Amino acid sequence: SMLDIGISIGALLVIPVSSGIAGVLGWRAALYVIGIVSLAFVGVWHALSSEEPENCSFISAEELKLLEATAKRVDAAEQGDDKKGAFGLPTHLAFHTGMWAVFVAHMAFNFGAYYLTNWSPTYYAEVLNLSPADAKYHLMMPHVTNLATKSVNPFLIGFVDKQGLSLLNNRKLFTAAGFALAALALLPVHQLRGVNPWVSTVLFSAANAFFGLSPSGFKANYLDITEKYVGSISGIGNSLATVSSWVGPQFVAFLLARFQSWDLVLGSVAFFNAVASLIYVRWATVTPIEQDDLAAKKEE
Repeated sequence: SMLDIGISIGALLVIPVSSGIAGVLGWRAALYVIGIVSLAFVGVWHALSSEEPENCSFISAEELKLLEATAKRVDAAEQGDDKKGAFGLPTHLAFHTGMWAVFVAHMAFNFGAYYLTNWSPTYYAEVLNLSPADAKYHLMMPHVTNLATKSVNPFLIGFVDKQGLSLLNNRKLFTAAGFALAALALLPVHQLRGVNPWVSTVLFSAANAFFGLSPSGFKANYLDITEKYVGSISGIGNSLATVSSWVGPQFVAFLLARFQSWDLVLGSVAFFNAVASLIYVRWATVTPIEQDDLAAKKEE
């Protein structure tokens, strides 16, 4: 969750900055500025990043010790002789239900969260008839609430831990609660469009706040489900989620072109949230998939 804070801060800052530049110099200039800043960040990242932890100039001794211990454990795990398939996983582990529960949750999350980012400007312009200047603060608020949720997540996790909830149930709670509450907030948005634009903004903001809960469940789960194939599983999951980020806007465009129904669009987000929640609650695990595989082999 804390790793995702950068997304929320960036989305929050880019709205007033881009709107301000566009108002003075035009949208072309705004795009140039954003592109230049992005390229500058790439340079900074390359200057500060390190191939190995010990080469990092700002790592603490405690952090280095922890990473070295983790690396030794992973190196020991990788001494096995499993034959890896095309995606860095043994073929028989490629369809592990616990792993795919995380993948499906990640894809549903990107579909819903990026719907809010990509289509909210269109909704405010075409449905609520607000100009970009008038919609600026409305578009910022969902990112404010999302940032707030991600900031308090560590405290929420600590509170839940003190209640004696197991790690697995903790992951399920944050994932399912985030998806379910976001869906409930989105469903009435279009029905209440005639009341006041701020009603829509409050509901969009609530949905994005609840979306901020889910990464503390399924995204953290990436580190639970394997010690041996962390890079492969993270790469596959993020790739599938990126595909969902691309498919989502195309799907929304299709629904609007074919049915002219924002209720259907919002309902589709709620539907995918519900499906992902059910799959995750049913099949999520915190046992590394390689341990499950080893236990199954022993039983045979």
